[in-house]
Amino acid sequence: MVKIIAIEPESQAERAGIRVGDDLVSINGQPVTDILDYYYWQAEEELDLVLKRGSNTLNLHFLKTYDEDLGLELQPPRLRSCGNNCIFCFIKQNPPGMRPSIYFHDEDYRYSFLHGTYITLTNLREVDLERIAQLRLSPLYTSVHATDDEVRRHIFQIKKSDNFLAKLSFLREHRIDLHVQIVLLPGINDGAILEQTLRDLYQYREVILSVAIVPVGLTRHRGQLPDIQPVNKPEAVATLARFKRWKRWYRNRDGQPWVFLSDEFYLLAGERLPGAKFYGNYYQIENGVGLTRQFLESFKRQARRLPKAIAQKKRLLFITGTLAAPVLESHVLPVLRRITNFQVDILPVINNFFGQSVTVAGLLVGQDIIEQAKHRRGYDQIILPPRCTNHAGLLLDDLTPQAIARQLQTQVAVFDGNFLQLVRNKDG
Repeated sequence: MVKIIAIEPESQAERAGIRVGDDLVSINGQPVTDILDYYYWQAEEELDLVLKRGSNTLNLHFLKTYDEDLGLELQPPRLRSCGNNCIFCFIKQNPPGMRPSIYFHDEDYRYSFLHGTYITLTNLREVDLERIAQLRLSPLYTSVHATDDEVRRHIFQIKKSDNFLAKLSFLREHRIDLHVQIVLLPGINDGAILEQTLRDLYQYREVILSVAIVPVGLTRHRGQLPDIQPVNKPEAVATLARFKRWKRWYRNRDGQPWVFLSDEFYLLAGERLPGAKFYGNYYQIENGVGLTRQFLESFKRQARRLPKAIAQKKRLLFITGTLAAPVLESHVLPVLRRITNFQVDILPVINNFFGQSVTVAGLLVGQDIIEQAKHRRGYDQIILPPRCTNHAGLLLDDLTPQAIARQLQTQVAVFDGNFLQLVRNKDG
C-alpha cells in the first residue's frame, strides 16, 4: 500500500471523503505498491478501492470516465540505487561537501518512465521486466554505451554478462519503446566498437526510437578512477564525419532520423548544427540533443517582435558556459545590440568547481559565477542560464540566484527563454 500525500480539490477522491494520510491498498483487487500501479489500475471506468485509515479499512466504489483521474497524489517511490561501478560515472567525480542527493547513484525503471532518467538495464530482474510489460511502461530511457559483452563489463565494472540483448529482445517482444544513449569514451567504445553497437541496436529499431551519442563528462575530481581521455576537437570532427554515413543508413520505424549527436560535438568541432526539421520530436533534448537548435529557433521567432528601441536604458549581463558562448556571440547578441538603449554582454564562466574541461552552462555553480562576475559592474540585471538550478532553486553548490545577487549587489534571475520580457521590462 502507498500513503496519500495530497488530494486534488473538488475531485472524486475529495468528494468521497478520502483524506491525506490514508493508505491506498488496492484498486479492483490489484495491490498498489507505488504510483505506477495507481496510474495503471485507475484507468478503468468502474473502480473499487480499498484504503486503510489507522486500524480501519475503507471500501469505496467509483464510476468515472476512462481518462479521468481520481485526484490522488501518492507518496513517491523510494529510488533504487545503481549496482554498477561505471568507470566514467559523473557522480563519483563530484567534489566533497555537496548536498547528499548529489551523491546518490539512481537506477530505477519507474523514474525512467515517469521522468526520462536513464537506466542501464544491468540490474533489471525478471520480475522487473514482467512488471514493465504488464504496466506498459513505455517509453523507457536506457544507457547502453556498448553491446560487446567484454566492453560492457569493463565500462560498467560488472563481473559477468548482464544478458543485455536478451533483455532488449524481451522489451521488443512486449512492444516497450526505448530511447538510448551512448556515452562516447575515446579509445574504449568508439571506432569499431561504436559501429558494432549501432548495428546491433538497429536490429531493434521497431522499439528503439532514437539513439543519442554524447561525449563523456570528466571533472577534476576523478581521484583513483581509471584514466579516460576527453572528447576533443579532432575526436568530435571524426565522429561527425562518421555521422554523415549513419544518418543516411539508419532510420527508425517511422522513417525519421534514428541516431543523433549531442550539441557538444558540433560546438567542439565548430560545425553548423542541423536544422530544426532533423530533430523531429526532440526525443532527447534533455540529453543535450537539439537544445541549441531549439533555443536558436525560439530566438528567431521572438526576434521578429523585438522593438527597435526602448524608452529607458537597460544593461544586461548574460552568464553562460564557455561552450555556448560563441553561439550567443554569433546569433543572439548582434540582434539584441541593434535595439536602441539596450546593452547586453555575455560572460563565459570558466568552471573551476568541476574543472575547466566541463564547459556546459547547466553545470555552472554560484561560486564561480560570483568570482568571475564580481568586477563586472553597472548592469541592471545578471541573467543565469536556464537549467542551472534544480526544482528548489539551488545551483549545484547550493547557492541560490538571490545569494548570488547579494554578493554581486545586482539583480539576478534565471533565464526563462522570454527575450521580449527581458528587453521591455526595466525590472526584468
